Amino acid sequence: MEDFEQLDHYQLLGISRNASDDEIKQAYRQQMRRYHPDRVAAANPAEQAYATQRALRINAAYQTLSDRSERLIYNRSLSGHVPSPPRPQQPAHPRDHQAELYERAHEHLDAGRTMQAVATLRELQQLNPFYRDSAVLLVQAEAQMNQRPVAPAPIQRTTPALPSRRTLIVGGAGSLLLALFGGVTWWMRRNPASASPAIPTEAQPAAGVAVATATGTATALPSTATSAPSPTATRTPSPSPSPAPTATRTPTPTPVAETGRVIYSEDFRGSGWPSSSGSGWSVGAGGGAYTITSQAGAGNIWVYRTSPGGAEMLMGVDVTVQGGEAGLIVRFTDRDNYLAFVVDPAAASFRLELRRAGRASTLLADEHPAILSGTNRLAARLEDEEIILRINGQQVAELTLSDPPPSQRYGLVAVSGTRTSVEATFEDLQLRALR
Repeated sequence: MEDFEQLDHYQLLGISRNASDDEIKQAYRQQMRRYHPDRVAAANPAEQAYATQRALRINAAYQTLSDRSERLIYNRSLSGHVPSPPRPQQPAHPRDHQAELYERAHEHLDAGRTMQAVATLRELQQLNPFYRDSAVLLVQAEAQMNQRPVAPAPIQRTTPALPSRRTLIVGGAGSLLLALFGGVTWWMRRNPASASPAIPTEAQPAAGVAVATATGTATALPSTATSAPSPTATRTPSPSPSPAPTATRTPTPTPVAETGRVIYSEDFRGSGWPSSSGSGWSVGAGGGAYTITSQAGAGNIWVYRTSPGGAEMLMGVDVTVQGGEAGLIVRFTDRDNYLAFVVDPAAASFRLELRRAGRASTLLADEHPAILSGTNRLAARLEDEEIILRINGQQVAELTLSDPPPSQRYGLVAVSGTRTSVEATFEDLQLRALR
């Protein structure tokens, strides 16, 4: 048994039981800086295993103490010095179990048993949302269940050129139907219907991927087909022909406020956005913020989600960046085809990056006086093929772009360099209707 197993949440974070929310948040970040697995990547296996287990406990403690109702329940359990119940141990061989689930899902898909395949893939996603191409298979199977004919053709495992295996199709209605069939109702509770102007959030398990009802799916995927992110792509123009976007970069004399009906609002307190980590990267929500870290050479690390209001919208988020670049994915087709609007506060510059067929090219890059050294508010107005980009209310670019095509999917991204790591914190995410 590790030396920290008998510590309660307060002892683990090194705080008193009457600690304030800010003290809890500060203690959590201090502990994670010390025990995050990425911090001991060069240590021996025993030290890495210790840091991983302790980081899981620290994360669980913070999730409990940062939620007032959960903290109250936990404090009651501590009355009379009642020890906290032991946390369940992770499987001795999680890779074997994940591989077994993956093979079983393929067997269901090959036999045309789409409903069983979806249930198996969702179980695999709970264990490891980044296992091979399980996320791609899941959303494809959901769409197939919603659109298949009376006699569906089985998905051929050895034919990667089939559209059903190469295209990510995510639909909110498909998730609703699948939730009814699969009985996975706890996923539905993570994303309330988008009819309310400000959508509240609920807590999610530390290792899981939220599958929403009205708002689609949220998943974190590295930039390769395996669980390891790809190296940072060389920012050279793609060889595929593409019309150059028409853009202007003149600043707006007066900052423009974000207006319009709020269709989605996220403060990242117990949200359904995923939390996980891999070799040299991590993503997760906590303390009213969503953080993405990526070590040098790890590449672009991102999460995406589906807008409840369609492809036309105004999205905005507060971004704090240390080390590299970070910002919004304003259009997302799949892991190899998306458009990212990122800012580098250290250089007072912004960039519009197009990733096509897995290769990255820079469409726009410029410095701008509106960029602050600390937190910056990034906003993107999307109407048909028209894109307007703003930083702290100042318009920095306006362009018409057809590739990649407009999409309901959007996301958050952090970009490290070959020698530069990045830590990006996102707060106050909002999506607004244009009309």
